Order: sequence, then structure tokens, then C-alpha cells
Amino acid sequence: MKHARLPSLLCASLLTVILAASCSSTHDTADVIPSTRGAVQPDGGGELIDEASACSGLVKAESDARIRLGCDAVKRECPTAIRPAGGPDCYSYDQGSLDGCVALYQSFTSCAQFDQEPCLLRAVSRCDTVDSGAGGAGGQTAQAGAGGGAGETSTSTEPGAGGANNAGAGGG
Repeated sequence: MKHARLPSLLCASLLTVILAASCSSTHDTADVIPSTRGAVQPDGGGELIDEASACSGLVKAESDARIRLGCDAVKRECPTAIRPAGGPDCYSYDQGSLDGCVALYQSFTSCAQFDQEPCLLRAVSRCDTVDSGAGGAGGQTAQAGAGGGAGETSTSTEPGAGGANNAGAGGG
């Protein structure tokens, strides 16, 4: 009988040692380093504005703040500065988001903040009215034109060639 209790006693002893070791009074002496803020995308809620207006407004706000702080010139180029990565030219931008970026840039106190906290505008896609062509960047939905019927599109069989708009081409 004494041997049957031996595994239970060993298990209980092992757990006691583990628990005692985990309740030590040593503290971590390493400094706690909080994460940095990172990119900012202000809330929207404003009217939608076109890409050229949004981009020029953002670049002007950044340029003004850089001049005020004595920083290097603006590194952004329109429209790639605001357009979603690799996106086509079919976005509108939120004025409220632009206003938030302007306020953010006005609050900067050092040049490093431009790289540490880039401001991103809220983009609203208008791309859903575009049909995709065969194998890649596509054709446009056709509109009725002189001699053409609405909705006529042509797609190529070549990969990546996309479709061509036949509206007004005399099709029937």
C-alpha cells in the first residue's frame, strides 16, 4: 500500500516546488518601453472631395508645418501620396479626414514626427462602376453613344490585355 501512494506524493511535492518558485519576490528590472504611436488616419465624416484637392491640401498642410519647424521639404508627390497602394484613379477622399491631418501636422513639435506619425486620408472607392477585363486591368462599362448600344464591351483573349470600350463604335 505504501508504494501506491508514492506517485501521488511525488506529484504533490513537485507541484509544491513549482508553485513556491513562481511566487518569488524578484521583479523585472528592465525598463518598460511603450510602443510608438505610428500612422494616423483621422475619422471621416466630411464631404467627399476629389483626389487633386485632397492631395494638394495634404501636401500644403505638411509643407507649412515643415517650414514652421525648419524641416526638410515635403517628400510627397501627388497623387501617389494619398492614393491607396497601387490603386487606380477612382477614389474620393473625406474632407473631415483631411482636416484631421491638417490639425495633426499643426500639432507637430519636431521634424521626426513626420516619419514617425504619417497621416493617411480616408479614401472612398468609386471603382465599383468599372468592369474588369480579361486577365488584368480591364475595360470600362460602355455607355450608349452614336451608333452603339449601351453595355457593349469587348474583352481580349490575351492575358493582361483588358477590355476595350466599343461604345459609339458603330456596333449594333
